[in-house]
Amino acid sequence: MARCRTLLQTTATIWGFGVLPLWMVAAAPTPECCSLLAQAFPGDVSPRGTDVWTFENEDFWSATEIRNPSCVFLPDSTEKVAQAVSLFVANECRFSIKGGGHSAIPQAANIDDGVLMPMKLLNSTEIDLEAGSVRVGMGLLMRDIYQALDPHNLTAMIGRYEKVGLGLTVGAGISYFFNREGFAVDNVLNYEVVLADGSVVNATQSSHPDLFRALKGGNNNFGVVTHVTLRTVETEGAVYGGVVYYPESSIPQVTDQIYDYHTRQAVEDTLTHVLPQYGYNGTSNETIAFCPVIYNRAVDELPEIMRGWVDTPYTQSTLKKRSYANLAFELHDGFPDRQVQEQRVFTVYADADLYRDVWAAYHTWLQQWQHIPGLYGLHVVMPITQNSLVASYSKGSNVLGLEDNLTNNQTLGVLYFGLTMDSMDDTAEILPAHAEFVQSMIDLAKSRDLWHPYIMLTYSGWDQPAIASYGPENVAFLYEVQAVYDPAHIFQRLVPGGQKLPEPESL
Repeated sequence: MARCRTLLQTTATIWGFGVLPLWMVAAAPTPECCSLLAQAFPGDVSPRGTDVWTFENEDFWSATEIRNPSCVFLPDSTEKVAQAVSLFVANECRFSIKGGGHSAIPQAANIDDGVLMPMKLLNSTEIDLEAGSVRVGMGLLMRDIYQALDPHNLTAMIGRYEKVGLGLTVGAGISYFFNREGFAVDNVLNYEVVLADGSVVNATQSSHPDLFRALKGGNNNFGVVTHVTLRTVETEGAVYGGVVYYPESSIPQVTDQIYDYHTRQAVEDTLTHVLPQYGYNGTSNETIAFCPVIYNRAVDELPEIMRGWVDTPYTQSTLKKRSYANLAFELHDGFPDRQVQEQRVFTVYADADLYRDVWAAYHTWLQQWQHIPGLYGLHVVMPITQNSLVASYSKGSNVLGLEDNLTNNQTLGVLYFGLTMDSMDDTAEILPAHAEFVQSMIDLAKSRDLWHPYIMLTYSGWDQPAIASYGPENVAFLYEVQAVYDPAHIFQRLVPGGQKLPEPESL
């Protein structure tokens, strides 16, 4: 059988600056792999330049993910994924795994000169009312799951925006019920996984528990997850929520509300959920705050503990009682696809002065880049409360490295920095400066003894060491799991995209 060429031992640039790790360097063209795949799966493979190839290659949130795969393979069953993985391994074929395609990291879900494997046809939804769970295909988007569960007055701990995929179930994952139920990864009951040898296993707390734990933050480093079974919770049939928009003049009060939400609202009432965001539009030089504000009950107004969000002067509010699916659509409205996106993140201990100073510094920094066409800067401040961690770890164990925060009664703040722009041509100018700025904010947090090492994988930048941030004990455990389930490091070598296990010398 013809053998596909292996990874070129060269260097390459990303964005126009810096050097990629060897595992992300573009390989030689792989027509042999696509030919073998087409022979094995007639009708499921679309070569470069076809309509299906063009659509799948461009169907991403960020233009940084639009690459140049040799072909597209669209499996519609776990069995086909397993057969394809066996073919890839036997022939050293490089491939990518695409769920919702909502990452800004180049090659996280696409590939140059390899096989792009979207999971979109793995789109089943099976609700088990007695077990309190739903089994879903990894090709589904959040809207599909909410639409399936809403009629049963159920929901799951999944993403909040309708076009996001299920990659968060191997990353971390914050849901509307995060304050009460913990991370999405800790509300997965079963991972159906295709391993490097082509076998299919179901990883649960009682079957392959080591793999089960490793997948809770371990990303795509151990196999191809084809289906997950998610814990469901009952709802009151509706939720009260929407987006509140604030003028720049209200931002000091919004910042006060953010800290109050992190340290009081989310702690004292775990049905609260707010996603505080600051936005700067470089084209119009306009600054606003806009906050999805949610109370997870079928009420007609916010409870007293959340009244500050509407007592603060605002310009527009879409708050109302609605379904979870409708809320997910409302939150996603206005977020376009296929623009250039960059995101970075770090974690701190909640502190009102730091929150205020970081946004002020970011706002000033963003204003220096107005000349970049389509520039939009986004800063999000998300809490991880002790309640959410207790809920997570009461359901098992993950590899995120947050156990030490179970008992210190301190809220963590996840600080997100996002850039949007029109053209890849501008990335070489602005992105190195963006990385430098975020590092300066990390240094500021460290100088105040407020920095926490955790890097949330789902919001991380391409060169941020998310998995290493879990700590040496968790990384050592991941190496042990890799030695059992992927001893040839297939999912490091042949699946180059996304956050990979760190090289030992980088720790």
